[in-house]
Amino acid sequence: MPTILEGFNEQRTPMSRALRTKKCKKEGLLGHVNTHMHDKCYSNLLLLLLLLVVVIVVVVVVVVVVVVVVVVVVVVVVAVLVVVVAEIVVIVVVVVVVVVVVVVVVEVVEVIVVLK
Repeated sequence: MPTILEGFNEQRTPMSRALRTKKCKKEGLLGHVNTHMHDKCYSNLLLLLLLLVVVIVVVVVVVVVVVVVVVVVVVVVVAVLVVVVAEIVVIVVVVVVVVVVVVVVVEVVEVIVVLK
């Protein structure tokens, strides 16, 4: 399976390819193995860098999703609380109106009884 760096090796100029071939001939098989290991090391570093970028992107996406979910939950809870408070206020107003009406009716009845 070709590595990422093998694609870069194919893009060398004829002069750099010739120098590399000459260098490999001077160093022999050991130099070629070291160069191959050097390329593999860069390939592994690039893969680690790619993995790091993927992990960072995943973490950012998870954090954004969690924040959005928390905001939605808070908005829903606040909306429910507003509705509950509004219902309580309506109930209190109705009770106060009923009490006032009852008091007024009782007073009117007392006045009627006194006037008779």
